[in-house]
Amino acid sequence: MKKSLRNYRLFFHRLGLLFFLLLIIVLVSSIILPDTGFSEKENRVLASRPALKLDQLVSGGYEKQFETYENDQFPLRDMWITLKATTDRLMGKVEENGVYLGKNGYLMEGFNAPPQTQYDATVNAMTAFAQKHSDLKQYALIAPNSVNILKSKLPAFAPADNQNPWIDNLKDSLTSAGVTFIDIRDTFTDHKTEDLYYHTDHHWTTLGAYYAYLQAAAVMGIDTSSDSYDKAPVSQTFKGTLSAKSGFRSSETDEIDVFLPNGDNTLSSVVNYVEEQKKSASFYDTSKLNTRDKYALFFGGNHAQIKISTPTESNNTLLVLKDSYANSFVPFLAQHYRKIIMIDPRYYYGDLEQLLQVENVQEVLYLYNANTFFADTSLELAL
Repeated sequence: MKKSLRNYRLFFHRLGLLFFLLLIIVLVSSIILPDTGFSEKENRVLASRPALKLDQLVSGGYEKQFETYENDQFPLRDMWITLKATTDRLMGKVEENGVYLGKNGYLMEGFNAPPQTQYDATVNAMTAFAQKHSDLKQYALIAPNSVNILKSKLPAFAPADNQNPWIDNLKDSLTSAGVTFIDIRDTFTDHKTEDLYYHTDHHWTTLGAYYAYLQAAAVMGIDTSSDSYDKAPVSQTFKGTLSAKSGFRSSETDEIDVFLPNGDNTLSSVVNYVEEQKKSASFYDTSKLNTRDKYALFFGGNHAQIKISTPTESNNTLLVLKDSYANSFVPFLAQHYRKIIMIDPRYYYGDLEQLLQVENVQEVLYLYNANTFFADTSLELAL
């Protein structure tokens, strides 16, 4: 009995020393180490020290900004995120920062229903645009997230909202306004045993994008009978945003594939990054495979405006209003349009009406994942 007590005391004594040493390391690091501008692990810009202003002090804004700064610049932040997630997991916790620890190795981002006024503003803008440009063929593909298609893999009693009522309402509203809604939920449900989504990231895989493309092509009147691809793995060490955001499964990785056209009539495209004033002969930026954000392999990430030119027999021009889900989807479309213009409303500040006229756009495709679409307000502003 006495020996057991001594062992417990020794254990807690050593544990106390360990935390004391960690505290010393944190304090010293906070003094010595410079602020970090970008978190590779979380794939985002970190807050910098806010400027001290009288009006911010009075309103309480400075206190909030400084709290964000302290949280972002906490010494050894990445280590603590992983340590906290590991501790929480040992205690049975299955959610961290909106990310659920799902079954079969999946990390899944929950869905939060948007404010009704925000939803209405976006839908009203889309329907008004559709009515104003009734001469254009308009399509909408709002991709369900893994929390929708793979809901059986969620932990028990996970309080994630249901995407389907919102997608259904959106479908009805856009269809009434003359926009063709491309509903891929049944297709994805039929293929849900395949890897449609990454395990550690919120994006669909290239295979998921391909299945969505096949359904979109059928709706958009695209002949895919001559399409043929070679599947090429380009990375097996991808750690996605959900892993970084939650700290869960930090040692697990995903494979990224690209589908390369291999037919005799395959056409070469020119990719023009308009804001950056640079061109490329490839949809893929392989330098991104050496960074944490390996999904940025597709077009080098998100850009305000990209123009893709392909010497097709068709002279059609397609405008794609999109988020990052489109980046692995659009390469499948390139063989079927003379020009594709990708606009990301989160970064685009140009005149969309003028662009429609100058580029002689005949078709418009909205392509978003549901989580981003229902949370974002930039599309309304762009339209």
